[in-house]
Amino acid sequence: MTSFQDYQAFCQACDLSDSFILENGSGSVMVSTPHSVEQLRNGNIKFAEPQTGVLAKMLRDELGCPIIYKTRNCGDDANYDEHSPYRDALRDYIRENDIKYLLDLHQMAPERDENIELGTGRGVNVSPDPRITDIVKEHFSAQHICGITVDALFVASYPHTVSSSIFRECGISCLQIEINSRLVCDWYPDFCFDAVLAALKGAVEELRKR
Repeated sequence: MTSFQDYQAFCQACDLSDSFILENGSGSVMVSTPHSVEQLRNGNIKFAEPQTGVLAKMLRDELGCPIIYKTRNCGDDANYDEHSPYRDALRDYIRENDIKYLLDLHQMAPERDENIELGTGRGVNVSPDPRITDIVKEHFSAQHICGITVDALFVASYPHTVSSSIFRECGISCLQIEINSRLVCDWYPDFCFDAVLAALKGAVEELRKR
């Protein structure tokens, strides 16, 4: 279970003046959370997805993988805007550090029936190694998380999503992972943060071996 301290550590990072933090790491898999704080899209504030930031921090702490996460809303949306310093920094790090896979984490509304949605850009964004989709799916299934869909809700095909943009500019397999908030927020009866974290850890470890 995610601890109060883990969440507090992430919130403290969000008090910094930088709009995002990129933490160096090892291995060929990188984790991104562009919506870990609230965003502004087309003049409308969109809710933050802070548990994605907590997941990224815990993956970094436990596996040492590089991560990038948003820490301040600057009137932008790193997963939508045509120009994004967040995506620029992510692109440059990937190019300079032999990253082969990107997992871009998001939360979706608890009203959704689905538990996990994997967005592949209808196969385009994962084309360098399409197995990334099945590997992630298998690790969620191994944690008894069902209700997994692919390209049904959030396809990640818009040109300026993190997944589409990084695939196009870096040529690596990029998978958008939408996690139902019921699974990672402890006020819902379906809360299973440990299982979500274990699934992501297993996927990162398997992808590193490829």
